[in-house]
Amino acid sequence: MSVVPSLESETAESLLGELHRLCAAGAIELRLDYKRLAHIDSPVSAESDSMIWIYGTIAVAAAAYPLGHWVGSLVAVALALAAYATIGRARVRRRIAERVKDGALTQIALWQKLWRFGGITLIAAGKDLPECAAPQGNWALLVRSLRATAVTAN
Repeated sequence: MSVVPSLESETAESLLGELHRLCAAGAIELRLDYKRLAHIDSPVSAESDSMIWIYGTIAVAAAAYPLGHWVGSLVAVALALAAYATIGRARVRRRIAERVKDGALTQIALWQKLWRFGGITLIAAGKDLPECAAPQGNWALLVRSLRATAVTAN
């Protein structure tokens, strides 16, 4: 049987720790809006994730110019854009997801910034609870609700 902390001793940090545990256990699913989270103002976005692809495209186009002048450069840019659309975008999404799971779910200040920014939805797996979407939703209430259902089930 799990011990439920009293509301007096409950802190945002302890609730975030519980949220992290619930996500790791699969009790809560994170749905990420990558378009929103990739925005430059997002607390989990890094400009370098996308800029490396832009710099790479420029380098490839410059290197291809002596081989085929403008035609070679245009072909190189098209290939670089295709690489970004397939490999690059997946890499950027994976890095954002890592920053959410490894950073935001472990640091309350970052989590609060992310929640205010939006782009994240919490879904209670296998429970009849409504989705909790940032910034309107109350993630702490969802964690408390899941804790309450776990206690009543024991």
